[in-house]
Amino acid sequence: MVKSLFLRFVQYFSPAQQPVMSRPAFSRELVTAGTLPFAVAMLEGGVVGVVSKTIFNVSDLGFAAIFAAPMFANVTSLLWARLSRGKAKVAFTTMIMAVLLMLVASVAFLPTGGMGPGMLVLIVVLGRVCMAGMVALRSTIWRMNYTRSVRGQATARFVMLASLILALWPIFVGPLLDANAELFRVLYPFSAILGALGVLSFWQIRVRGERQLLRDENQPDVSDAPLQPNGKPHNALSVLRHDTNFRSYMVWQFLAGVGNMAGSTAFALFVINTLKDTPTENTQSMLLNATIPLGLAVVSLSWWARRLDGLHITRFRVIHGVTWVINQGLNGLAAWTGWLPLLYLASGAHGVARGGGMLAWQLGHNDFADRRLVALYMGIHQALTGVRGIFAPFVGTLLLTGWQPFTIAGQTFRGWEGIGAGVFVVTTAAVFASWLGFWSLNLKLRRDGSDAAKDME
Repeated sequence: MVKSLFLRFVQYFSPAQQPVMSRPAFSRELVTAGTLPFAVAMLEGGVVGVVSKTIFNVSDLGFAAIFAAPMFANVTSLLWARLSRGKAKVAFTTMIMAVLLMLVASVAFLPTGGMGPGMLVLIVVLGRVCMAGMVALRSTIWRMNYTRSVRGQATARFVMLASLILALWPIFVGPLLDANAELFRVLYPFSAILGALGVLSFWQIRVRGERQLLRDENQPDVSDAPLQPNGKPHNALSVLRHDTNFRSYMVWQFLAGVGNMAGSTAFALFVINTLKDTPTENTQSMLLNATIPLGLAVVSLSWWARRLDGLHITRFRVIHGVTWVINQGLNGLAAWTGWLPLLYLASGAHGVARGGGMLAWQLGHNDFADRRLVALYMGIHQALTGVRGIFAPFVGTLLLTGWQPFTIAGQTFRGWEGIGAGVFVVTTAAVFASWLGFWSLNLKLRRDGSDAAKDME
């Protein structure tokens, strides 16, 4: 039985399952997906967020900044798209990966007091800026190397393997830190060394049709390029102005993101505060904030990928949006009762929702974008993710815990205790409203007879 499952697992990731022309790139990126996440895991909120509280004792707002970092780093996505325009995508992405590994390794040299907590937050933010660039560029690479009919399932294999490592690595990290907190000085550089193996493999990937793509990027005003009605090349504002369907999609995605970001940050902080000073605080906090949600995301990825390959993104979001509502509702029940089994159930619901969300977030814009505007559409998507990331995690934290009295320019402001578990009423309402928005957008596209509304073969 175990042998059979193992063989099926290996076969699932076999390059032989891919079209012949895609196999070399798939094989090399599979190595990257199996090694780079060891380093990425150390900057994931479920790991570094726990480390920041149990070892570095960062403030609640510093904690919120760590959880916000993946989101507001996406503000830089349009800059990455601009910087990479006309440049070899693999070489540029490899450079970003190398910088990321240096940042991960540098955590080992931080003091746990003084400037250490602030430097940790800064490193997490810079690391996430690098990851934002990686996401923007890999989206283009995937678009070129995999056809629409297999792109979702090919990407799912990369995301699944990476997520599996992101989920399992904290199982080892948490107990080691419970035994000796100073081991973080070994774990961070060791993880960076493992990640370097993936960077070396990624360097060897070749992008199909890249020469033509680079010509298109270097000459955006050629006759067959997508232009605005005034004849000028598109930019972020013009895309949102002229592509009304994509604009609506971004509005409802923004609202859903605000609810989820605020809710997941508040839930993570509630878990850490609940388990504080227990013998297994690192282990259980990482289980609830990293291993369980990421593990179930992996389990659900294949199912979500089949749905995504067969449906337009608006229809997919109608189905997937239900999981957001369930997740935030369970967060509220768990926080109100403080019952540990409910915390684990809410964490599991987060994982199922996250599985579909990871794929849709990385690939959804492709159902709206022209081939030559993929990077721009993804850049818009990432930038708006960054905008909500600037405030949503802080809103979630402040609604949960409130703030202490403070003085600015000689004027003292009163403290506030927050609304505690009531924060999840707000987040549940936000994700439910977004679900209604996706539902109405899908109906509109179908009513208009748009090709974009039709389920894809």
